[in-house]
Amino acid sequence: MNEKLTKNRSLSIWIISLSVILVLISSLYFINISIGIDDFSNIVSLPIYTIIPGILVIFSIWATIKGDVIRELPKNSLIFLTISFSCWFIAEQTWNLYEHVLDIDPYPSAADFFYLSAPVFMFISLFIFLRPKKISKKHILISSILSSLILIPSLMATLEAGEEDEIFEVIVAVVYPIVDAIMLVPAIIAILFLISSKKDFFWIMIIAGIIIMLTADTSFLFLIISDEYVDGHPVDILWVSSYTIWAFMMFYLIIRSKNIKTQNEFLEIHKKQNEKKFEKYGILIALFLINITVILLLVGINYFIEPREDNILEFFSWILAMMVIIFSSIVLIMNFRLNRALQNKTTQLEETTKELIKSERFSAIGELASRISHDIRNPLSNIQMSIELMKNSAPDTKISDEEINVKLELMSKNIERISHQVNDVLGFVKNRSLLKRKVIISTCVQDAIETIKVPESITIKTPKSKIEMWADAFQMQVVFNNIIINAIQSIGNNPGEIKIIFSENENETQIEFQNTGPDIPKDILPHIFDSLVTTKQVGTGLGLASCKTIVENHQGKIQAKNDPTRFTVKLPKMKNRNS
Repeated sequence: MNEKLTKNRSLSIWIISLSVILVLISSLYFINISIGIDDFSNIVSLPIYTIIPGILVIFSIWATIKGDVIRELPKNSLIFLTISFSCWFIAEQTWNLYEHVLDIDPYPSAADFFYLSAPVFMFISLFIFLRPKKISKKHILISSILSSLILIPSLMATLEAGEEDEIFEVIVAVVYPIVDAIMLVPAIIAILFLISSKKDFFWIMIIAGIIIMLTADTSFLFLIISDEYVDGHPVDILWVSSYTIWAFMMFYLIIRSKNIKTQNEFLEIHKKQNEKKFEKYGILIALFLINITVILLLVGINYFIEPREDNILEFFSWILAMMVIIFSSIVLIMNFRLNRALQNKTTQLEETTKELIKSERFSAIGELASRISHDIRNPLSNIQMSIELMKNSAPDTKISDEEINVKLELMSKNIERISHQVNDVLGFVKNRSLLKRKVIISTCVQDAIETIKVPESITIKTPKSKIEMWADAFQMQVVFNNIIINAIQSIGNNPGEIKIIFSENENETQIEFQNTGPDIPKDILPHIFDSLVTTKQVGTGLGLASCKTIVENHQGKIQAKNDPTRFTVKLPKMKNRNS
């Protein structure tokens, strides 16, 4: 609930901030309409149509670079969205060049090419966003009808106004409402989806910007036909509002894309950042000084050099300032990415070094454990053999004291337990090469069962099956042996059952061991195959770790689950083996 309130509060702040900026921009235009602002075109229109689309392009490029961690839209959709915004930026700057510097109004022009290209790329971006969704014919029909209702009057008005124009001019004029109508179709479909979900704030605002842009284009068309459009007309507020909304949403996307890290990770990163503060901020300071120098130089050129009538210095000052800011932003973003990549590589190197050190230590411990295990196993075997001889001696020499027999049975069980633990240690530290061949699973499982002393209270059900596996029979027998012994120990002295199930498909063979013992504790289940993890007071915690190693050496998988307690071994078939 608190998380939802925080999210709603955050969205409210974004909406209020955006609304304040839109109100401020609109107020400039309404002040100009009401009382007039001297040289409004150069003082207000030129900076606004340079700065806001420029910021939009900067944020779009930044978001595209971070595209891998952005969840709101596919990366390809984001790329075409950025291309679309870039086309509008280039178109606006070309228009500024014609109007504010060259004082001409060519038609058709290079600006028209970019104005017409932008909606096409926006359409592609929307199409990629909508492609994974289930778009019904009903949605397409509704959006096409609504788009046509806007397109037809615009086309009729354009054709009627262009009766005396050249054919190429008429074609370009007609293409404007057509590309807008094309962009409107996926926009309406997206609206239908967003109305039902009410969750995607980013796309809601992007679509809002598209609708405002299309409204401005349609209004501008009729204003041009009636010869009523002038620079500073209220319709300009709609275009600027679209650019502002989009710029805000791209920045919103960047903020949203930041990974949420735990407190420890944050402190670790903060510590590393403090250690490399100069390295990180050196480029930032240098770029800041360059930008300040360029701005001061441009201010000096515009205010201390006698102005020209064609305003060429003023125009190129804005263009140069915007380009310096754009390229500086790109350098900063790339520097950030490179620093992050370097940190990731450093972290990976540190982790690899730790693993190597850990591996060397395990190797040394393994050699020692192997020698000790062999030293223990030999006398244990002798003791076990002596006990068996005493139990199976001739009647006249057989021990008749029942208490001594109980003690001998207890000794035998303890020796068996110690032997099992020694085998776990040896199985974990030894790295045997695989000798794979076709093995009938039921035979291998039965061989494993015969090496185990199964209590009379426990029943083991093994299916009669000829299913084969491609494996090292001896090592897989060790796996099965460990799993069955663990199941017996889990059931304990209670009556129980171990059920073994074989199955296969085109890609793999599966062996499942179910038992009626208690569930594996939830806190241990995710780590059950880690070394030194055990649920038993007398276990080594190496048996299942050995099983995992053996199965993974076969390019297989081993899993443990509850309800019922079961272990599943999956091995690839011969045709899929990578041995």
